Amino acid sequence: MELILSLAVLAMAVVAGLFILRLSWARRKSSAHYTVFPILFSVWIVSVVVWNTYFASYKIFGLFDLSVERFLFVLLSVSAAYQLFTKRVQLAGDHTLELVMFIFLVICVVSMSLNGFAAMYAYAPKPWYVFFSGYFVPFMAFFFAKYFFGDIRSLKILLAVLFALGVYLCLISILERYDLNSLVHPAYITDERFPLHLDRSRGPLLNAAFNGLAMTICFTAGMMLLPLVGPGGRFLILGLVPLFFPGVFFTSTRSAYLVFLLALGTVLFFVRTGWPRWKLAPLVLAVCLFGIAANSERLFSSSRELGGIAQVEEVEIRFQLIAKSLRLIREHPVFGVGLAHFSVSDSPETFQDNQHNHLIGMAVELGLVGMSVYLALLVLIFRRLYALTRDPRVDRNAWANMVILLTLGITAALVNNVFVEASLCPFINVATFTFAGLACRLLEHPDILDGAV
Repeated sequence: MELILSLAVLAMAVVAGLFILRLSWARRKSSAHYTVFPILFSVWIVSVVVWNTYFASYKIFGLFDLSVERFLFVLLSVSAAYQLFTKRVQLAGDHTLELVMFIFLVICVVSMSLNGFAAMYAYAPKPWYVFFSGYFVPFMAFFFAKYFFGDIRSLKILLAVLFALGVYLCLISILERYDLNSLVHPAYITDERFPLHLDRSRGPLLNAAFNGLAMTICFTAGMMLLPLVGPGGRFLILGLVPLFFPGVFFTSTRSAYLVFLLALGTVLFFVRTGWPRWKLAPLVLAVCLFGIAANSERLFSSSRELGGIAQVEEVEIRFQLIAKSLRLIREHPVFGVGLAHFSVSDSPETFQDNQHNHLIGMAVELGLVGMSVYLALLVLIFRRLYALTRDPRVDRNAWANMVILLTLGITAALVNNVFVEASLCPFINVATFTFAGLACRLLEHPDILDGAV
């Protein structure tokens, strides 16, 4: 009976997918596929946050759990393959980044082959999950963004959806803070079976640090969208921006505060505007400083609910993890202890906390070989961002701001990754490499922004 139900669910998913693909493949104007794919991609990004396996999943007999997120990813991949097969999309341009990504994925597969694809203990993360959520799927997001976003309309769709997602996360954060759990959707956000960060606003990511970073990324997307829309759209975006202040604050997480302040400072001091920014920046800074001074006793307390900046227990844990990491790197310097094996690298019979620094954790698990390749990947991404600043179009505000904010979105994630293990959060990785893919698209097809001022 279970096998029959699994096949029935799988058949319905295939039929639904074929129907959606049929809509996207219908004969339309030559540029129509540039709109259908970004819509599907944007809905998929929302599903990564909200409609994941915690929301709903069905066990396919002998395979994997089917969720909305995974179904949409397969649909995206099939749609992309069809467009490549029919030559609607050409894989032209520089493929150095894709080659480095492929090398890194091979290193991960070799590591899992040597050390195991499955988790050694129930509490430990599964290597195959880390591989897909941390690297393979984000690299595919890079591929989709680089080759399938063909015009400014596609870009606006993605940015609008991301900003709307950020507004939703902020509203959920506020509802969580005031225990209005009956209004929180999806309900798994407040489910006590998942105890991590229940005392903070953790959102659908079930992690306060990731939740705060997601809001910052979505805030950045809104700032990218601002010069691309009309006066009504700009008014709506600016009217919703204040929600991000309480949304991020209620995460009660210092890394979230840091990356949001980084984003806010970048917008205030570096983003170009058509009016004298110096008149507004001092006012915003004065309000922020006044708010901090008036609430300094609360903010710098050891209570997470009040601000928790002075809490030192978790800082001490971070230093202990770094010390353990350095020892493991000395013991396994070249190929590491194995992907996702940091938490079981010693004393496996007891619970071990995950690494809280992405690059250091990578050096432990994949060795200096894996970390070096990943660092090379980041260097190549930033080289492309720098190349965008050399384009003559940088004299235009829309172009300059897009480059600044794409860099901000990637940098904010990297700064946050100093404090958390990013490979465990699919959305953060997907958003980071989506921005990188958009930067490469803009570099190879700069005419995309020609319609923007």
